[in-house]
Amino acid sequence: MSRLRSSDNSSSRARRPGWNIRFDLEPVRRALATSSAVTLLNWLARKRPVTMLRRLADGDGPVTHEVLDQLGRSGPVRHLRQVLIAHKVLPDRDRNLDYLERWFDVKLSEIGDVDERRALRGFLTWTHIRRLRVADSPVSPYSAASIRNEVTSAIKLLDWLRARRRDLHTCTQADVDEWCLQGGSMPHRARGFVVWCVERGYMNGVVLAPRPAAGSRVVFDDQDMRWRIVRRLLHDDTLATADRVAGLLVLLYGQMVSRIVQLTVDDISESEGHVMLRLGKYPVIVPRPLDQLLLELVDTRKGKASLGHTDEHRWLFPGGLPGAALHPLAVSARLAKLGVPGRIGRNTALMENAATMPAAVLSDLLGLSVSGAVQWTIRAGGRGNTYAADVACCYAPDSPGRKTNGD
Repeated sequence: MSRLRSSDNSSSRARRPGWNIRFDLEPVRRALATSSAVTLLNWLARKRPVTMLRRLADGDGPVTHEVLDQLGRSGPVRHLRQVLIAHKVLPDRDRNLDYLERWFDVKLSEIGDVDERRALRGFLTWTHIRRLRVADSPVSPYSAASIRNEVTSAIKLLDWLRARRRDLHTCTQADVDEWCLQGGSMPHRARGFVVWCVERGYMNGVVLAPRPAAGSRVVFDDQDMRWRIVRRLLHDDTLATADRVAGLLVLLYGQMVSRIVQLTVDDISESEGHVMLRLGKYPVIVPRPLDQLLLELVDTRKGKASLGHTDEHRWLFPGGLPGAALHPLAVSARLAKLGVPGRIGRNTALMENAATMPAAVLSDLLGLSVSGAVQWTIRAGGRGNTYAADVACCYAPDSPGRKTNGD
C-alpha cells in the first residue's frame, strides 16, 4: 500500500512508527487490503486510482464523504467510496440519490435564463429532492432514471419554447397542445413540471394532460410458453440459482426486477415447515421446488466485487460493488439471455393473480400499490372477494418462525 504514502514529511501529520503513511489513512489501507493481491495490484497499476490515492495522501484528516466529493465523480472514486462503506469505514450513503443531486446541479448550470433556472430548481427541490431525502428506503436505479427523464423533458420544453420566442410566462394552451403533438411519452413527462409551474404562477392557465393509458397490457399469447419457461427454471440445475429465482419471481409473482434486487435474506423465513417470502405487507408460502431454490440462494449468494470484496451484507442478489445489490439492468440482461421476457412475463403473472384475488389481497401479498392492484383487477375481470377465504392459506402463520441467516 505504498501508493498511499505521502511525499510531504510535515511533522504536523501523525504517522505509524516505521511507516510513511498517515494514521488517518490506515482504515482505507485495511479496507483495500481485503482484496486479493492480484486484484489490488492491477487496480494500483492504473493511472486514475493512483492519482486519487495520491491526493488523499497529500491531504489532512480522515477520509470522509465530503473529502471524496472533492475528488470528483470518476469510477475509482465511486468504487472506493463503496469499498469504504462496505467495510464500515464510512457511513452508508444513498448513492443513487447522491448521483441524482449531482446530475441536477450539472443540468441546472446549463440553463442560462435566471427565471427558468429558479423554476426548475424549485420543482426539483420540492417535488423530488425533499421527498427522497426523507424516504424510508434508498432511491432505486429505476426511480432515479424516471426522475432524470422527467427533468430532461422539462428542459426540452424550456428549449422548445425559447426557440419559438416564448417562455414560461407567455406560454399558451396552444403551445402546450403543439408540444404534445410530438408523440411518444417524452412530452407528457414534463407534466409534473407544468402543473408545478401553474400552481406557483410561473405559467398561466395551461393544462398538460397525462399520457393516455394503454387500453390493455401485453401478455403471453401462448400460455404454454410461459409455463415451459417456468418448468425450465424450476428444474434445469445447469442454470445459475440466482437467475432461476429472479426469473420465477417475475413469471409467478409478477415482480419488477427493480424490486427483486432489493430483496434481502431477511425477506425469507421458515415457519412450521414452510418457506415464507415477503414481497408485500404479508409473506406468502412458497411452493416446492422454488422454496428450496430460495434457501439455496441464501446459502450460496456471493458478491461479484473483486476490489474490497465482502460477504458481510444481507442482499439476496449481491452485485459488482462491495456490499451493494445487483443492478436491475444486469438482472434484466441475464434473464433476457435465458429467454425470460420481463415485461410480458410480469404482466401475465399479474393478470392471472388479479383474476383470482381481490385488489387488497393482491396489494398486500405482491407489494403493489392499492391503486395499481385495483387497475390490474379491473383489467383481469377478477372475481372480487369470492377469493378471500381461499387466499388465507397464502398468509404467514401467526408465529414469526425462524429467520434464515445469510452466514
